[in-house]
Amino acid sequence: MWKFNLVVTLAADGRFRHLLEELSRYGDFRKTEFFGVILGHVADPADFLEKIREKREQQPLAFQDLGRVVPLESCFTFEPETFQDQVREALAPYAEQLNGQRFYVRLERRGFKGRIISPEAERDLDAFLVELVNKGGGSAEVTFDDPDTVLAVETIGARCGIGLLTKGLRKRYVFTRVP
Repeated sequence: MWKFNLVVTLAADGRFRHLLEELSRYGDFRKTEFFGVILGHVADPADFLEKIREKREQQPLAFQDLGRVVPLESCFTFEPETFQDQVREALAPYAEQLNGQRFYVRLERRGFKGRIISPEAERDLDAFLVELVNKGGGSAEVTFDDPDTVLAVETIGARCGIGLLTKGLRKRYVFTRVP
């Protein structure tokens, strides 16, 4: 599997080819089988986000076709039957970081319609992480109202990426939002 560390989506009224051309200056970006979804690999995702922010500040029309960017910390392939277990395994290391945090898990599913149900999976993963934090002697709260952290789970067919979007990251890079 080609290693990617970014999921990029097209703005609602954006031009796909134009966005792909703009992104290609910063790394390896490839279209997917899903409309308006691009996977990317850059050497340093934090540096990439900063370059995009600076470019948009200097030239307001730069990256006007960009919907959102989700930086990913880990990626794996899965089968729908084992998806939930694999995501739990991938999210477990984040439990320590969630201690004392207000958070939620957002699953953006592309593919496997009817086989992976996003709201059910999100509730299960939220409860799983709260339980892990509690077992470790800490506490965490699931909330959608101005959370400290959003754990983004992005599926593109049988590929999945996990990203940690802190409040600071989301404020500095407004294009790192989740739906």
